[in-house]
Amino acid sequence: MVNPFAEKSSHRGVVSPVPNKLLRLPHVFSKILELPCLSDHDVFVEETPHFFRFVAPCNAAGVRALAIEILPGITKIVIKRMDGTDVAVAGQPHHVSLGVGLWRFRLPPWTQPEMVTAVCSGGKLMVTVPKNKNKAN
Repeated sequence: MVNPFAEKSSHRGVVSPVPNKLLRLPHVFSKILELPCLSDHDVFVEETPHFFRFVAPCNAAGVRALAIEILPGITKIVIKRMDGTDVAVAGQPHHVSLGVGLWRFRLPPWTQPEMVTAVCSGGKLMVTVPKNKNKAN
């Protein structure tokens, strides 16, 4: 067996004995909410013993929230139009639709992403993520 932390030689010199530790970190947060607004926008966050509620500006009508398991044990909540297309971020470049620079919130483990609801009314998007009944704060 080869020691992975041993110094390795190369024709250019010594390779660093410390591997990239970021690749070894486990996912600390397994539930993430992604809202269709820029990361620097103000989003009202309300926490009660029963749910988290997020209120953000929105220019769409007819939205729904989808809980997507992106990897086993890692769930991301995204907001889509009723027809399944992305909710556009008004006046922003195309790369925002790819998820770059969007507002994200790391949800605690006792939330229920599969029960999430989303409503857009009066220019406001309201997303409600319930908590588990056995773990109420």
